[in-house]
Amino acid sequence: MFHRHFLRLMDAFLPTDCAFCGQPHLEGHPLCQQCHDDLPWLPETNNIPIAPCETCISAFTYQPPISNLLLGIKFGKHIRELATLGELTASGILPQIAQLPDAILPVPLHTARLHKRGFNQALELARPLAKQLGVPLLTHAVTRHKSTLPQTELDSSQRQHNLNQAFQLTAPLSYARIAIFDDVITTGATTRELARLLRSHGVQHIEAWSCARPTLRQKHELEPRIDYH
Repeated sequence: MFHRHFLRLMDAFLPTDCAFCGQPHLEGHPLCQQCHDDLPWLPETNNIPIAPCETCISAFTYQPPISNLLLGIKFGKHIRELATLGELTASGILPQIAQLPDAILPVPLHTARLHKRGFNQALELARPLAKQLGVPLLTHAVTRHKSTLPQTELDSSQRQHNLNQAFQLTAPLSYARIAIFDDVITTGATTRELARLLRSHGVQHIEAWSCARPTLRQKHELEPRIDYH
């Protein structure tokens, strides 16, 4: 019932044509049937939890065309693609949600990187999802006060050390259930660091959500280097 209501709401806000090929789109989705079916939707069995988060939900496997869209958004500032990908991410995550969170926390960017890029892709991708679920986006509760090195240039242990105390809480949290949202979850180091911060301030249930997640680390490392947070 809730899923059908979501689809009707999505349909009211979407254009009438597929965002990829121009054919009529599916109800509640920005794409036609063929383009929708061709996307690398991540099987629910690949949603491996990242401690201390109880659950982890990603819409896609990190591979083309999703990886290409994310790269184009991050480095080309393709805002139109950002909106489409946000809608697709919402349609992929929604059916997998067992219980609604009280709020969604997009992974924050350091102010220097935010000013350079002009937008936080995690925040923008999370907007359609938060709107359709009717839950708030926490845009100021946590800040990234430490300017870290690009995570893709480091190994797993270096990534975690790189993020030590990178985030800080700027306001008390009154939510028991929070979903951390990132554009891509790779090793999970960013998610773990944020989850530990939330847990230390009384958040009882934490989930990790993302647009995409690589299924094989070796394959991801062959992709062009991406300046993730």
